[in-house]
Amino acid sequence: MQVCAAATEPRRYRRTKCDVPGELVFGRWPRRRRAAVCVEDVSPTGVRFRARRPGLVPPAGRAVLRWTVPPDLAPTAPPGRADSPGVLLPRAQAGSRGFRFCGLLDEHLARRAARPRRLLAALAALLVAGAIVFLKSRNLVSFWYGPFWQIYSLLASAYVLSRIGLSILYREPEDRGVVETLSVVVPVKNEQQHITEVVERCFQARYPADKLELIVVDDGSTDGTWEVLRRLAERHPRLRIRRFERNLGKRHAMALGAELARGDILIYMDSDSMIEPEAFYRIIQPFHDGRVGAVAGHTLMIVESDNIFSKFEAVRYFVSFRILKAAESVFGAVTCCPGPFSAYRRQAVLDVLPEWLHQTFLGTPATFGDDRSLTNFILRGYSVVYHAGARAATFAPRGLATFLRQQLRWKKSWVRETTIAARRMWREHPAAVLSYYLGVAVTLVSPLVVLRVIAGSPWLFGSAACLPYLAGLMMVFFLLGIVYYYHTQSRYWYYGFVYAEVYSWLLSLQTYYAVLTVRQNHWGTR
Repeated sequence: MQVCAAATEPRRYRRTKCDVPGELVFGRWPRRRRAAVCVEDVSPTGVRFRARRPGLVPPAGRAVLRWTVPPDLAPTAPPGRADSPGVLLPRAQAGSRGFRFCGLLDEHLARRAARPRRLLAALAALLVAGAIVFLKSRNLVSFWYGPFWQIYSLLASAYVLSRIGLSILYREPEDRGVVETLSVVVPVKNEQQHITEVVERCFQARYPADKLELIVVDDGSTDGTWEVLRRLAERHPRLRIRRFERNLGKRHAMALGAELARGDILIYMDSDSMIEPEAFYRIIQPFHDGRVGAVAGHTLMIVESDNIFSKFEAVRYFVSFRILKAAESVFGAVTCCPGPFSAYRRQAVLDVLPEWLHQTFLGTPATFGDDRSLTNFILRGYSVVYHAGARAATFAPRGLATFLRQQLRWKKSWVRETTIAARRMWREHPAAVLSYYLGVAVTLVSPLVVLRVIAGSPWLFGSAACLPYLAGLMMVFFLLGIVYYYHTQSRYWYYGFVYAEVYSWLLSLQTYYAVLTVRQNHWGTR
């Protein structure tokens, strides 16, 4: 891996001259030390400073910069005193030293401004979690009235609370200054509307231009996508385009991209994924560890005012990534790198490419769930982690029929890959093994519970019999909504309740249909 100690400059950030006093704090208590400095210029990724007594500042390592942020550098947050954690850079220029922030300056200032709301959200989450524990303690009192259902209720609550607890332990991968050659592969079919913006955002990313190439594979589009790609290729020399005359499927497009790629790292994106400027740089940082074979980026949902699916899917996506994938990442065992934005070691993909490309299940070709399937293959020899700061956004389906087809395709993928992963997951960390099989069990049993609540309990015990289940369900999703608000401060947090209703009464029941129709793959083609 190549490491660029001063990676801020090749990523083309604007620097602002200033003259701001501050101090560097380094070391741990009781050996903590301080050094007075003067900040000479600032960029979104770090500062250059001059120490009044250079001998007090170590040559490299972690530190905290305590300084007053100038008003013109904090347009979206109130200026004032800030404690900015970061890393001292080893190089010096004419007596100046570099300091790279952990993250971007505006992200740090936004977190500082959100502290009061985050504190209130944390207190509310503790109260709701306590209420859930108290409510579930009643299951022990009535345990022998329905042992199977009581065990499910206890295990389901334990699973959700444990995922939240593990996600608290998750830490974003460190900025190691890794700058590697990247090949970004985008399979596309009939995406005339979005592909221009996807391509332009890739080339606008703050990443060294000479280390980035973009490969777009048109999987037999029948609209004007190919014509748009040809015009884009004329403007961008680093854009390489290929075309299938007929639709072969996303997996074949991904495979061709891997074979054409020149970079050491493969980044796969969907044809409607909009990356943030820092996304490429951040997602490759975990690859400094040779044991890491893939990194799952964080996918945001683009909330559209006229699309209710985008609003509750925003909550659902967050839960899936910042809670579930973060919990898996603690053990290096993320089970699905998302299609919208993920990175892989190119050689690791090439090693499994023939087997993955021609994968079959129950005698039929595997034509859906390409991202989960590829992750399963990579997990055979590598760890897979998640980076919450490497972000891309995508669009939600429009219309109920499109949404249900998408969900069924994902569930079929989950059914197929779970039967495969379950045979090897026991080799992972014991805590990861326990949580994995517990999650599988809860997913498979939850439709039975829903059917019992809908049809069984009201008929046998009256309409009020389902109230405890509904109360517990709403409290769990209320907790997830609070955690979502804690991290995002989004005003759409209460759509977690809509997600609870859609998942419980509709999507969970799809699970059994997915099991019965898993061999039918016509909805999985692109």
